Amino acid sequence: MTTGFFVSDLHGSTGQFEMLFQVIAAERPRAVFLGGDLLPSRLSTLRSLNFSHHDFINQYLVEKFTRLCHKIRGACPRIFLILGNDDGRFEEAAIIDAATRGVWEYIHARKVSFGSFQVYGYSYIPPSPFLLKDWERYDVSRYVDPGCVSPEEARLSVSVSEHERKHSTIKDNLDQPVREDNPEHTVFYYNL
Repeated sequence: MTTGFFVSDLHGSTGQFEMLFQVIAAERPRAVFLGGDLLPSRLSTLRSLNFSHHDFINQYLVEKFTRLCHKIRGACPRIFLILGNDDGRFEEAAIIDAATRGVWEYIHARKVSFGSFQVYGYSYIPPSPFLLKDWERYDVSRYVDPGCVSPEEARLSVSVSEHERKHSTIKDNLDQPVREDNPEHTVFYYNL
């Protein structure tokens, strides 16, 4: 059986990341799935860590994952990463840059093979009560649960077209790429 870890909602907690690095080094899984909400969510948290968001990605996460892989040489797991609804999309460029350097595989809106499985990464969630909407879309219609904020009523850290904010749905995004794949060997990996 393939050994893999799934972790999310660390919200920039270096203590929790350190525990993750220790467990990876000890158990040496074949894959680690980072399911979003990974970055510090408040400016005060960043100040207390003496990091900016960009520095947290490059000077902490990239550095720590790189060191970990050197430490466990031939047993470094594949690191699959997506961002979560609490991670500003403006961070995506730094995440993609680290992926191009081989630190991890950024798989939002992408399919990758992992053994006999096809893994799809997807960061969007249905509307929530939170005001940051970088990773929120309507599910199948423009319905919003009571207490939640619609995607077009909140703030974004990157620009998107008005049409995309109002009309893009999770269903539309997920229908297209999976039609050709064997459902028994398909894993959806998304922000929870």
